[in-house]
Amino acid sequence: MIMKKIVINSFEALVENKLRSMLTMLGMIIGVSAVILLVSVGTGAKRYITNEFESLGTNMIMLQPGRTDKESTMGPPVSSSKGKLLLSDVEALQRYATSLSAVSGVMFGAGVVKTEQGTNNINILGSNDQFVKIFNMVIIQGNYISKEDDDSGKRVVVLGYNVKKNLFGESMALGQLVKVNDSEHRVIGIVKPTGDKMGFNVDDMVFIPTKSALRLFNTDRLFGIRAAAKTRNGLNDAVKDITEILKERHNGEEDFTIITQVTMLESMNTILNMLTYALGAIALISMLVGGIGIMNIMLVSVTERTREIGIRRAVGARQSDILKQFIIEAVVISVSGGLVGILISAIITYTLFFFFPGFDMRPPFWIIPPAFFLSFFTGLIFGVWPARKAARIQTIDALRYE
Repeated sequence: MIMKKIVINSFEALVENKLRSMLTMLGMIIGVSAVILLVSVGTGAKRYITNEFESLGTNMIMLQPGRTDKESTMGPPVSSSKGKLLLSDVEALQRYATSLSAVSGVMFGAGVVKTEQGTNNINILGSNDQFVKIFNMVIIQGNYISKEDDDSGKRVVVLGYNVKKNLFGESMALGQLVKVNDSEHRVIGIVKPTGDKMGFNVDDMVFIPTKSALRLFNTDRLFGIRAAAKTRNGLNDAVKDITEILKERHNGEEDFTIITQVTMLESMNTILNMLTYALGAIALISMLVGGIGIMNIMLVSVTERTREIGIRRAVGARQSDILKQFIIEAVVISVSGGLVGILISAIITYTLFFFFPGFDMRPPFWIIPPAFFLSFFTGLIFGVWPARKAARIQTIDALRYE
């Protein structure tokens, strides 16, 4: 029996038993869909985080007080020593680190902003005039904190978009006085709606000069320093400059941690890749269940078609022909289920992308061939046993089977 005839017979057998074929394919449909969907979720998360990082620019550098293993951290490290960063460190970096284009000390804390119209619980961030350049922030009304504002510790404030709306609605906020933790500040700017950046919602924050923030929180220690290298290629030189300058100021001790966006992104990608592979491996269990379902149904089919097998053998079919026929039937069921699974997962992911374009979980094209061949080999592997059982049936026994 030629291969073409065997394949045609396999499809005819599927059509004759539509319900059984559909139920058998269901395992493969679920298995392939699960593999693609879970891999798509992992890939979508990776795209989302990568875009978030790249929106900040790829030459940003974070300095945190204390020495922390930066290879094992995903976010701003927690101080593990007595190291501290001061405004004088920021001034030294601005003066001597020629590879940096911007440097800002940052002070961060929770607080309350009050006006006659209302009160907002918010995050307060102290920074200088170079902060907007480091974080690619856009001011839609007024201005950001100037160098003069920061040098003098002036009581001025820039409002995040949501804070402005909550406190002033559609009214003009520029020039108005607000109380930041009971200290009056004059509004000088409004930040463009931005959303999350580095784990914080910029729209729900207010920005004041670093010196004002240190006075507000009654401390001389900075939360950290943020800087930007002049170019991405100059990132290593910038890290080297920062390390040398701060070590010299800290009596030769490297009691601070430097994290670049590149290292953070690499660490994040490594974790997300592992997560994606883990999700894919979990989904393979569904494929295993689907394969066992195919094998089970094929064994039932062999028993039901014993007499048909005997007739084929009687008219000249060889054992290898029977073997091929049942293996191909198993593969046809498995591959058909796999193709339907690919189609369904594509429909689901593209529908979700339509409603939630910010989280792009459309399946990567590289997952399609592995998903197809996975369904192919599942049918091939789990079809062998039933096919061998069918091929070994003796002709005379098959013809006598009722």
